[in-house]
Amino acid sequence: MNKKLILVVIGLIALCVLGINNSYAYTINDPLGDFIGNQAFEIYGMNISSTTNTITFDIYSDYPQTGHDITWNGNVWHTFAGDLALDLNGDNVYEYGVAFTDHNGLVAGGVYRVASWDISNDYTPSWGYSDWGEIVTIDESGADLIQMASLGWEDIAGDAPKYKWSTTINASAFGLTDLNGQNFNAFYSVATCSNDNIGGSYTATPEPASLSLLGLGLLGLFGFGRNKKNR
Repeated sequence: MNKKLILVVIGLIALCVLGINNSYAYTINDPLGDFIGNQAFEIYGMNISSTTNTITFDIYSDYPQTGHDITWNGNVWHTFAGDLALDLNGDNVYEYGVAFTDHNGLVAGGVYRVASWDISNDYTPSWGYSDWGEIVTIDESGADLIQMASLGWEDIAGDAPKYKWSTTINASAFGLTDLNGQNFNAFYSVATCSNDNIGGSYTATPEPASLSLLGLGLLGLFGFGRNKKNR
């Protein structure tokens, strides 16, 4: 009976730690089928997780790492992945950005503080059409590099979603040492055409520590019960 209880505790902790990524139960969901144009622009959701001093954003979409070409009347517009935009003070102005590709003098993985953003209209070719007006990237001339964040791109097995962007940012990028209780407003346009985007709010909580306390608490109860039985 005691061994079974230990296995149940370990299983519950494992499910809590792994469940979000494996089941695609997103922290922030995006409506399916709301993309404009090609299926490549579909965003499925964004998972956000945090420790005391790091925050991780996982964005799931069908957009390839190499970008996607839009063809119109024989002309080709090569779009590339947008940057992740973050607002920490709740004024709905995104003062931080994370570059997801090398572009406009910026390096992929770079965390920047910004005063203004380029929008999808800024990238529309003269022969093309886009008036979504959503923020998509930042430019080297208007951005202050703070630090480099980890950045990864994963090709997911299956078709929905196909890919995952992952970036982990250290609290020091925001001038903080403890992210517990810090609110983040996040916004992401899948590409420079902004044919799909996702946004929402997340309050950082040190989940690994909480889960560890949960596990220790359950194991403590198990130990107490065993000692009581042996008296």
